[in-house]
Amino acid sequence: MNWFTASPLRAAIVIVSTLVGSIVIFGLVMSVLAFSNGPGQCTPGGGPITITSANADSFDQKWDDMDAILDSGSPTSITLNESEISSRADRYFTEESALDLRDVRVCIHDGYGEATGTLDAIIGLQVEIKLEGTMDLTGDAPKTDIDDIDFGKVPGWLIDVTDSIFGVEGDINEALEDVTLKHTYTATLSEGQVQIDGTP
Repeated sequence: MNWFTASPLRAAIVIVSTLVGSIVIFGLVMSVLAFSNGPGQCTPGGGPITITSANADSFDQKWDDMDAILDSGSPTSITLNESEISSRADRYFTEESALDLRDVRVCIHDGYGEATGTLDAIIGLQVEIKLEGTMDLTGDAPKTDIDDIDFGKVPGWLIDVTDSIFGVEGDINEALEDVTLKHTYTATLSEGQVQIDGTP
């Protein structure tokens, strides 16, 4: 008999200690990767993105004008550029949402969009995130359909496993529940802009 097999209790303690140690080391490595730089900003489809209050106000004005026409019973559409969308998204997450997402940029491409930002995490640490996918505007609130997520330098396969367990997409959709859509909207994404078609 050797030291390890001499006592079942000793063997159980060693196995549990090894498991706990592995989990702690795995958690530390993932933390270092998550908080190490990040995937970088999204690639604009229509040139440089400028975040300003004027661009956020332009988004709001276009949307309000569209809703006024839809309220009267007529269909209509608007076109929004990346600067307007990014400025409004940055304002929303900075001033109106409980989700601590900063420096939001939204890049529009043919058929999909990218969004990047910095998420305030625990004890003042920040993690850069990048999402790719689309948004459904046909319900009472916007819903995301995320195809790809990047957090810091965490490998993609591990993010997929974590997302399936913790549901990042669900957290984003929960943050968007405060946004009320008054009508049915369809988004058509092309390089650098999105056309929103509204029906009463």
